[in-house]
Amino acid sequence: MKRAEQAEQTRAKVVTTARRLFSEQGYDGTSLQLIADTMGVTKANVYYYFKTKAEILEAITAGSQRELAAVFDAAEKVRGRQARLEFVIDGFIDLVVQQRAVMPLNEDPGVRRQKRFAAHAEELGLRGLRLLFGDEPTVEEQAGYFLVSDLRPVLRRFPDLSPDELREVLRNLCLRVIPPARKADR
Repeated sequence: MKRAEQAEQTRAKVVTTARRLFSEQGYDGTSLQLIADTMGVTKANVYYYFKTKAEILEAITAGSQRELAAVFDAAEKVRGRQARLEFVIDGFIDLVVQQRAVMPLNEDPGVRRQKRFAAHAEELGLRGLRLLFGDEPTVEEQAGYFLVSDLRPVLRRFPDLSPDELREVLRNLCLRVIPPARKADR
C-alpha cells in the first residue's frame, strides 16, 4: 500500500472513530487522547491529521452539508413550488435516514457551540427556506420549515423503524406540516 493511501485510511479511521465517540461520549467528553487510545495510536498520530476536535467535527459534518447543498442545487432546477418542495423533502429525508446513527451529534451542546458548524448549518437552513418560499416566507411557512428541519425527536422515538418505514413516516409528516404551495406558486 502506498504511503498516501495509508495516510488517507488513517485519516478516515480518525473521523470514523471520532464520530462514534462523539455520539457515545459527547463532543465535550471526547478528547484527542481518547480518540488515539481507541484507535491504538499515539495522540501525535491523530494530531498529525487534525489539530483540534473542531477540525474533526468539520470533517464529520462536511459530507452531509455538501450533500444537502447538492439537494438544494438540484432543487433550484425543479419547476413549480410543490414539486420543488417534495424534491427537497425527499432529498432531506434520505440524508436524515442515512445519517440516523450520528444524529445525536446535532443535539450535543458541545457541537452546537462550535461557531463554524453552527454558522454553516444556519446558512444552509436559510438557503433552504428561501429556495422553497422566496425572500418573504409567511410565518406559517417559516414555522413549518423550521419544525421539520429538526427531526431528531422523531428519530429518538422510533429507533426500530426500517429505513423505508422511516422515510414514509417522515415524508408524510413533512408534507402535513409544511404549508402547501399557494395556487399562484404551483
